[in-house]
Amino acid sequence: MSECHISSLVVHSLPDRIPAIVEHLGRIQGAEVHGGQEAGKLIVTLETETEGQIVERLNAIQLLDGVLAATLVFHHFEPVQERE
Repeated sequence: MSECHISSLVVHSLPDRIPAIVEHLGRIQGAEVHGGQEAGKLIVTLETETEGQIVERLNAIQLLDGVLAATLVFHHFEPVQERE
């Protein structure tokens, strides 16, 4: 049975790098920015199939130029029932 993982992050960024960071986040599968650009604290959600994918994407976000910190603040998962 597969799972659906939903997590949220706060990504603290240098103000001058925010547009490039938002653009890069838009290319990460399952990532969506929900605001915070004006404060340099981006609110990001991730939808993934595994917990490992969350870790991989969080690590990749932390390594982006201009990212000061990326912090996981919420994680929820549940099984996805296959359709017959």
